[in-house]
Amino acid sequence: MGIKEQVYNRSPLFLQHLFTTLYGYQLHRERYGPVYQERFRMLLEREHSTIDVKAEQLDRLNDFLRFCTEHSPYYRQLFTSHGIRLPLTDLSELKHIPVLSKEILRTHMEDIQTDVAAPIIGKTGGTTGTSLQVRYTIPDMQIRMAHLDYFKATHGVYRGMRRISFTAQDLVPERQQVDVYWRMNRAANQLLFTVKRLSPRTMAAYLEAIERFQPETIDGLPSAMIELARFAKREGIRLTCQPIAIFPTAERIDAEERQVIEEVFHGPVFDQYASSEGAPIVSECRFGQKHLHHEMGIIELDTDGEILVTSFDTHGTPLIRYRVGDRMTLSPRTCSCGHPGPIIESIDGRGRAFIQKPDGQKIFEAQLASLVKHLPNSIERIQYVQMTTDSVSIYYVPDAERFSQSDERLLMERLYRLFGRDIHLDVQAVSYIDAEESGKILLVKSSLTG
Repeated sequence: MGIKEQVYNRSPLFLQHLFTTLYGYQLHRERYGPVYQERFRMLLEREHSTIDVKAEQLDRLNDFLRFCTEHSPYYRQLFTSHGIRLPLTDLSELKHIPVLSKEILRTHMEDIQTDVAAPIIGKTGGTTGTSLQVRYTIPDMQIRMAHLDYFKATHGVYRGMRRISFTAQDLVPERQQVDVYWRMNRAANQLLFTVKRLSPRTMAAYLEAIERFQPETIDGLPSAMIELARFAKREGIRLTCQPIAIFPTAERIDAEERQVIEEVFHGPVFDQYASSEGAPIVSECRFGQKHLHHEMGIIELDTDGEILVTSFDTHGTPLIRYRVGDRMTLSPRTCSCGHPGPIIESIDGRGRAFIQKPDGQKIFEAQLASLVKHLPNSIERIQYVQMTTDSVSIYYVPDAERFSQSDERLLMERLYRLFGRDIHLDVQAVSYIDAEESGKILLVKSSLTG
């Protein structure tokens, strides 16, 4: 546990709210500078323009590939050894560049990363259970935020509106006794709710806080929204809030789950897709269709159905034909909203399997995946297996060269912080984890159903 985290955990509640706000101001400075303003303005100005998507993508792709050859040792050598000549004359030539797997990214991170200033760290575990840390430049982050805010603006939501976010962050210290499972970020007018304390015992307190805050928009992990909505229906709790829009992220939701969220929280749901590594954003329009933000990158379908992402805004850790581990179904149809890019029929890679604790609390994939974020590139893979409510088997494959005793201590600390002490943890280091018949290695395997 770092010093900042120790100070936060030992501070009184009002100081934790203050620290959350101060961190919010730090993020605000990183995310909302001149590059953000320029990209957001561009998106607004070209809203109803006719755009040659392929021509624009080719220009942006060639700019990005040139940057990679100049600043990334890995890509400089890769392009030379495979005879990649720039500029490309057609998008189809992108397929001549070898695929970047998670394992290559993890083990060649130092060579892949560029020599430019990229102070923002993105940590990811993902549903494959591989620990990765990537880096963004400040302009990269501002461009991503501009696209995210533009997506929200198309649904009537703007910065500064009262916002509730469901996060997997450790906002609440273990020793806290009071039923306050949220922290206020006044820099963004945002009430942050941790999903790590969500259980049948605490759900009423969450709902009461939401009702008091009266959010104008809700975003974050949908597993928390779904659990709260189902609890409210069972208990006959009626909310009066009417958010303009609800934006789930990081996890898949089906039609029934979307319906219960909209019914209980009284707002329309609009889905989105991205990744912590920096995949280009896919977002849902007012007609219920999902579109790629083509200015941000290219998505290809590999022969096995998995997607390969090339993201133009990953100048710290470049992603070219990166196998992110998700699947999509693309459609050649066009949409009535006027978006010039292809329609994403479905996003199939974001599961919501869970581990259930004895008290009924569910720990979903997004939380379980985020645990290895704290172990930078030192765990090749992790898997959680549950057969009974009082025990979990945890298998992990350590990187022989990177995994240290301090990593092992940190892993155990994070596991007990996530699961608590009322469930038995059988933690084992293994040399490999078996794939399923489908060929996919699951993050969570459970005999329990929710």
